[in-house]
Amino acid sequence: MKNSKLFQYILIGAFVFFIIVGAILFSTYKSTDKSVTNISITMWGAIPSDVFNSFVNKYFNENEIKYTINYTEKNPVTFDRDLVEALASGVGPDTIVLPTDLIVRYTNKIYTIPYTVLPELTFKQTFVQAGELYLNNTGVLALPFTVDPMVMYWNRDFFNNASVTKAPTTWAEILSLVPKMTKKDQNNNILASTVAFGEFRNVVNAKDILGALFIQAGSPIVSYDFTGFFESALKTGAETKNPPVQLALDFYINFSNPSKPAYSWNRSLTDSLSAFTNGDLAMYFGFASEYLNIKNKNPNLNFDVALLPQIAGAKIYNTLGNMLGFSILKSSTNLAGAYTVLTSITSAAAYPYWKDIFNIPSARRDILGLTETNAVKTVFNKSAIMSKGWLDPNKAGTSAIFQDMVESYTTGRESIDSVISTASDRLDNLLK
Repeated sequence: MKNSKLFQYILIGAFVFFIIVGAILFSTYKSTDKSVTNISITMWGAIPSDVFNSFVNKYFNENEIKYTINYTEKNPVTFDRDLVEALASGVGPDTIVLPTDLIVRYTNKIYTIPYTVLPELTFKQTFVQAGELYLNNTGVLALPFTVDPMVMYWNRDFFNNASVTKAPTTWAEILSLVPKMTKKDQNNNILASTVAFGEFRNVVNAKDILGALFIQAGSPIVSYDFTGFFESALKTGAETKNPPVQLALDFYINFSNPSKPAYSWNRSLTDSLSAFTNGDLAMYFGFASEYLNIKNKNPNLNFDVALLPQIAGAKIYNTLGNMLGFSILKSSTNLAGAYTVLTSITSAAAYPYWKDIFNIPSARRDILGLTETNAVKTVFNKSAIMSKGWLDPNKAGTSAIFQDMVESYTTGRESIDSVISTASDRLDNLLK
C-alpha cells in the first residue's frame, strides 16, 4: 500500500514538474519580436500549398521575419491516416491546420497551450466566439486563423418579381414568402422554389443548415458532461414544452411536405446550388467561401448576400461558422518555437498579407471591427462575429446521422421524438 501511494506521489510530482517547465519554455518565446530569429517548423494542412506559401512568404519577407514554415499540403481524405502513420514513425510535423470538425478526433495528439502562457481572457478578447471550441479546462488547443460563416444568398430578380423589397431577417418572414415566390404547375409540380429545405440529398450544406437551426434553437449539439467527456446534446430540453431540436427539425421538414403551406422543395429537384445559380431558387444557404464559386457559375446572376435569418424575437443572433486554427502536436521537439511562429501568423500584423488570398473573414475581433467598404465583406464580417460551431466527432458519420434523422421522419418510419433519440444515441457512440 505504501509503495502504491509513493508511486502516485511521484506521478503527480512529475506531472506538475512538466507543466512548470513547459510554461517556462513558452514564456521565454512568446514574443513575436523579430530579434527572435531562425525558427523553422513543419506544418501539415488541407489549405492549398500555393495559397498558404504565398501568404507566409510575403509576410515574412516584407517584414524581415526570419521564420520558416515547411508546409505540406495534405488530402483531407487521407490526412488522418497519413498523420497517424507519421507519428507512429516519429516523423510527424510540428504543427497542423486544425478545422473545428477535427477537434474531438485530435485532442489527444495536440499540445495544450497552458493558460499561464495564453490566458483564457486574452484568448476570448482576441478571437471570435466560435474560436472558443479550441479551449478546454486546461488551455488552448489551437490559435484561430479564419472563420467561414454561413450566410444567405438571395436572388434580387426573384424578389423584385414578387414585389418584395428586402431580404428576410427571420425564419417567419421566409415562411410568408413561400406563397409569393414558389411557382407550381397545375399538377402541383414545383417549377421555381423559395427555399431548399426539407430534404437532405439534394440540399447542399443540409447538415450545416440543420446545425445552424439547432444552435439557434438552443442546442449546442455536442457538450461536455460533468466528468469532462463529450456527449450528445440533441436531447437538450426534451422534457420541456418546446424541445429545441424538435422545433428546428420540424420547421426544416415542413418545406418538403406537400400538405403544408411551406411546401417549396422535394427530392426530385436538382441540387440547391445548381437551382440557385440557374435562377430557379430564391434563397440559397451557404458559406462565405462559396461566394466566388456562385459568381463564376453564373456571372449574370443578380444576387446579393445577407445575414442568416434568425428566430423571431431572438435576443442573441447566431450563425454557423467553420473555423481553421493552428495546433502544435505533442510530438513536436520545438514547442516554444512553434508557438512563436503560430502567434506571428495569427497576429493582426499578418492580416493584410492574407485577406485578399483567402477571401473569408479573420478570426480576430480587432480585424472584424475595422470598417469595411465592400458590402459583401461587411456581411461576412458581421456573420463571423456572431458565428458558433459544434464539436463534430466525425464529419462523415454525423452527416449520415443527420440524413437518417431527416429521411426517417419524412418517410414516416419514425416519429420526431424517435428520430431525435436515435440520432442522439448514435452521436454518443461516435463520441465514445
